[in-house]
Amino acid sequence: MMILLLIIAIALILFYLIVFQLDIPGLWKFALVAAEMVAVNRILISRYKLPSELGLVLVKSKEGIKAIDRLAKGERAFNFMADVGAAMSYGLLSVKLMRKNISAASLGLGLALLVVLSVFVAPIALSFLLYVVGIGSGGSGSAAQSVGGSVDMGLLLIGGILLAGGLFLLILFGIVYYGIVIFKALVMSLFFGTDAISKVSPGGDFLLPGINLPFFEGIIALAVVMAVHEGAHAILTRIAKVPLLSSGIVLFGIIPIGAFVEPDEKRLARAEPVRQTRVLVAGPTANMLASLAFFILLMGFFLTTADMRGGVFYVQYNDTNASANITRPLPAGTLVYEIDGIPADQIDFNAPPYGANESIKILTNKGEVVRMTDSDGKIGLQMYYLGKDFMFSRYANPAMQFLYVVLGLCTALNFVVGTVNILPIPLFDGFRIIDVNVKNKMVVKAISYGALFFFILNFLPRLFQ
Repeated sequence: MMILLLIIAIALILFYLIVFQLDIPGLWKFALVAAEMVAVNRILISRYKLPSELGLVLVKSKEGIKAIDRLAKGERAFNFMADVGAAMSYGLLSVKLMRKNISAASLGLGLALLVVLSVFVAPIALSFLLYVVGIGSGGSGSAAQSVGGSVDMGLLLIGGILLAGGLFLLILFGIVYYGIVIFKALVMSLFFGTDAISKVSPGGDFLLPGINLPFFEGIIALAVVMAVHEGAHAILTRIAKVPLLSSGIVLFGIIPIGAFVEPDEKRLARAEPVRQTRVLVAGPTANMLASLAFFILLMGFFLTTADMRGGVFYVQYNDTNASANITRPLPAGTLVYEIDGIPADQIDFNAPPYGANESIKILTNKGEVVRMTDSDGKIGLQMYYLGKDFMFSRYANPAMQFLYVVLGLCTALNFVVGTVNILPIPLFDGFRIIDVNVKNKMVVKAISYGALFFFILNFLPRLFQ
């Protein structure tokens, strides 16, 4: 036991040094952390004979199964939840998917929640990752307009896709559409010598605590996401009269990266398709409902704590000041919280400028940036003040900011995991759902591998930036 504790302590110290002390690009940090965790996994598996899969450590337990069995007694409620989730995920297509076993009440509620998720939760969830966590690009433009040629036509098209095929069809349409944009840029770069691919923003990104998510807040949010997702799968599995062999967590070294329930797969495969579909759709459904619940908590927290927030500046124009000495560019959409240690709402722009060629630290939603002022003492940024009522302003109190980020990440990550998991990609719940319900397996393969191709394309621009 002492040796195990020593291994964990050394791994934690190395992890802290890599993530918080090394001043290197995030991709290099990720590579070093990954190498460390692979080494820790090998030690744990070989020395302590822990169960593993694909090189990851599985910490198994049967204790959680008792709690799952108690919850599974609410069969009608959880079946109704799964049917509602099918409607949210697949729109009117869910009637066919559930072989007309879906009720009018669950279909109606599912479509209503689909509207709520699309109109209210999705913009806040995705914007939270963009502005507060700093993931993605803050470029301007309307997705609806780019797809449909005009805002009205774009919204009409998106509404029709949502009604017909729910979030499944909308997200699939989105990754295919943007995948084509990326593929075109890639062809232009490879065969015509342009730099088009480097100018295209990735359509997706890996979400890793300590790398591009706040470490502690990210761990908490991901733990909530995993517990909600796997718990729902487990409950519907027991309702389907399929035994659970074990449950537990998945470790990558010392980092919990997933939770799992281990059903009797042979018994599950013999269950009727509607029961299998309910088991499979339960995880994404629980995540989407959890995102709605955390969205309500987040909005309540935001609206009742206005006096505790600080102001924020919004970078209006792409920073192309080549004469400024900067650690990284500040693209349009970047949020600025502090300049030279002074909070945004306390900065006096009537005061004299900074000294010429002076080093100025700027705290942003993408980290700290250092700039040198020009000969006139200006930092060369075009910004405007958004104030304290902007949804993504910052709390001066660290505890309040911590709670705000946790609530926001629970909203955003539950939404992202719930919607991405219904995609028909191998290893995702969405693949198993179409595999259960589509008899022609050639069609299943064509859909799944096509979706996988475009899914990977959405991450490709990250390699050229």
